[in-house]
Amino acid sequence: MLKHDRHRQGTDFVEPDLPITPMLDMSFQLLAFFIMTFKPADTEGQIALTLPKDAGGDNNAVISPFDDNKPKHYIVRVLAADNGTIAQMNVTEEGSADAKGTDLGSNVETYRDELKKIAAQLAAQGKTGKLTLECGDKLLQAYVVQLVDTGVRNGFTDISPVPIEKNKR
Repeated sequence: MLKHDRHRQGTDFVEPDLPITPMLDMSFQLLAFFIMTFKPADTEGQIALTLPKDAGGDNNAVISPFDDNKPKHYIVRVLAADNGTIAQMNVTEEGSADAKGTDLGSNVETYRDELKKIAAQLAAQGKTGKLTLECGDKLLQAYVVQLVDTGVRNGFTDISPVPIEKNKR
């Protein structure tokens, strides 16, 4: 009865007119802007590999300061340049009469040779050594890992990278 036959009329194909070139140009401009204005964080060289200080209760076990089995503690102070590279290194033995220590410059090979010499002395004495790396704030992570790896390769098992400032430890 009331049948409604409705046929859709066909339309002509319309070619979309989207200019891709200006869109790509704008995306590359945005990419270049963000790359040029990116500022990385300054605290890249900080790895907390040391345990927090023990602030426990009473400790009745007193360690003798004259313990012969106590490991020798060596402190390596690593100063960083503004670009994050090593500017200066210095090795001192904790409690030694030589407060200045040994100046190593910025060469990692000199650091490696000094650690080999210290490891040979410790092996001759039958002792172990503890190594603390006091790193500058701007020192890049790659250099911290390289210094720790060099220490491990020379036989040091107790290596602690810490910031130079004691209040940041």
